[in-house]
Amino acid sequence: MTEFPVIHTDRLTLRKPTYDDVQPLLELSQDDEVMLYYGMEPFTEEKQSRDEIEWFLKIWKEGTGTRWVITLKGEDDLIGEIGFYEYKKKHRRAEIGYKLSRSHWMKGYMTEALVGMLDYMYGNLELNRVQALVDPRNEASLRLIEKQGFQRDGLLRSYEYERGAYVDLYMLSLLREEWESRA
Repeated sequence: MTEFPVIHTDRLTLRKPTYDDVQPLLELSQDDEVMLYYGMEPFTEEKQSRDEIEWFLKIWKEGTGTRWVITLKGEDDLIGEIGFYEYKKKHRRAEIGYKLSRSHWMKGYMTEALVGMLDYMYGNLELNRVQALVDPRNEASLRLIEKQGFQRDGLLRSYEYERGAYVDLYMLSLLREEWESRA
């Protein structure tokens, strides 16, 4: 296995998750607004955060994904997480997901993290397609990824059951040729 990739952007470092991140990830994932469209209930106990860190490390080890902890450059404190999973080498596609603490919203950090991750993905993996599932009510997330060239493939009706109701999700995708031809 190769070394875990660390991504540096102008203001951020995307690094390997560790068990030191359990408490900060718990605090991030307890926030109802952060988790509103994430597809999971807010966390209520440390075990959920530890399980998520274990999943992050497991998908890296198995080669089915990579999840990074987002930190401000020069600091080590988790402000969010971003990554891909469901990496299908045969089909050359992967799905992305992310979350960021509310105190860091509207500062361009997630755009910076997303661009850094997409550069890594298209530069280091034989990917043709990166996809995302986004709740239509999550206008900020739709703006974020559409700004990077993602296109709506369609609406998946009643695709997931969350918080006591079925929810629709948009499937959006970005193809390698679109990423490489961006201005």
